[in-house]
Amino acid sequence: MAAGGLMLAGVPVPAAGAVAEEAGSAAAVAAIAATAPSAASATWSHVLMNTLSGCELAVSLYPTFSYDASGGGGSGSVRQGDDGLLHLTFDVATLNIPPINSQHASIIGIPVPPPLNIAIVPQRLEGTLDPATGQLDLEFLASFEFTAGSLYRAAPLTVATTLTTEASQGDQLSGTGHRLAADGRARLAGVARVPATEDRLLNSFLLLPSEALAVLSADLTFS
Repeated sequence: MAAGGLMLAGVPVPAAGAVAEEAGSAAAVAAIAATAPSAASATWSHVLMNTLSGCELAVSLYPTFSYDASGGGGSGSVRQGDDGLLHLTFDVATLNIPPINSQHASIIGIPVPPPLNIAIVPQRLEGTLDPATGQLDLEFLASFEFTAGSLYRAAPLTVATTLTTEASQGDQLSGTGHRLAADGRARLAGVARVPATEDRLLNSFLLLPSEALAVLSADLTFS
């Protein structure tokens, strides 16, 4: 054990209180170690994520949507890397992200009008967590499926981004996350470039090509 610090799964962690940034480090350690009997000897193989309310979505020049993602989430595996990071791979078969519709999203306080529904179908969610700082970076790939009842169904729109607890900056949109805290909560932000599609109606509706922003609040439990 290093003087003035502790070891988490082989990673040296500075003692909290030395500098302001180290308070975040201690919080991250506490969040990960909360389900373990001993930070010095514990190993983790499983992660459970629950998505929360208080999320945001934006696309192009539209005002930001308020998005309630509570009730969603999924599980995955955890591997300790030689780089000192925890490598997280979520099982897409378990991932559930609530759709963007009148029940889960609103814009300037007005629910998204039915019958508009945008289903989010995850295809990949994986990345790394730095247990010493709480920084989390997840590569996210998903298909967005737009429908308006039986009147309209667009071809799936595939979007890729990095969801991060740090800052995500595009040409038009930007967002900032929050690192993993002692209660296991984190806030992830990601800007994606969305290309034009062959669907002229969808291009006109979303003003494509453009950018999209997702800000997702979640809690994570390790075991």
